[in-house]
Amino acid sequence: MNERLKSGAATRQRILVASLLLFNEQGEPRTTTNDIANEVDISPGNLHYHFRKKSDLVDALLAEFRVDARRVLQPSESDQASLENFWMFLHLLLELTAAYRFLFRDMESLTSKYPNVGRAMQHFAKGLAAAFEYHLQILADGRILSPGSDEMNVVARDLAVIALFSQRFDALIDISSTADVSSLRIARSILNVLKPFVAAGAAEHLDELASHYEASG
Repeated sequence: MNERLKSGAATRQRILVASLLLFNEQGEPRTTTNDIANEVDISPGNLHYHFRKKSDLVDALLAEFRVDARRVLQPSESDQASLENFWMFLHLLLELTAAYRFLFRDMESLTSKYPNVGRAMQHFAKGLAAAFEYHLQILADGRILSPGSDEMNVVARDLAVIALFSQRFDALIDISSTADVSSLRIARSILNVLKPFVAAGAAEHLDELASHYEASG
């Protein structure tokens, strides 16, 4: 009995991994449950046993996204004022959005078909803006950044917009790139937005960080 349960759990996880892979590569609207069954090398009936509808797959992946997003956005009490710590937050954020890029690329169609996606993405967008504002405040408290209190909210919102919608803008103007190249482009854009607000003593360090992304994209 235990072996059967383990086998069922393993098959379920393989289905989720394959679903995420195909959704990211092809987009959710262009991926069928038969495509997923073929990728996992199981019968459509076996897939149906674990997930009755494609919406069940989307909900399961959305649950995993929520858990991963919470880890990225959750403030750490040990955060210190440094550009390296901000860069690490940015790195983890871009890993997250690349891993679940189908959610961001197909946002309109997904939210119209799956209300849970709309609620989750709205919550994530608000949390992301708040997380950026939190990190900017730490940098401001450490005298690394010097935005005014009125500007902090605006800059945080701008950074969230860049992180969430840059890939869709690039697709709109017909710039195609891999997920890695797109992430590097977003990182460069976010760091460049901070340049006018960086204190003189940290400007060279920020330029050094941003220069890592100049050759990509």
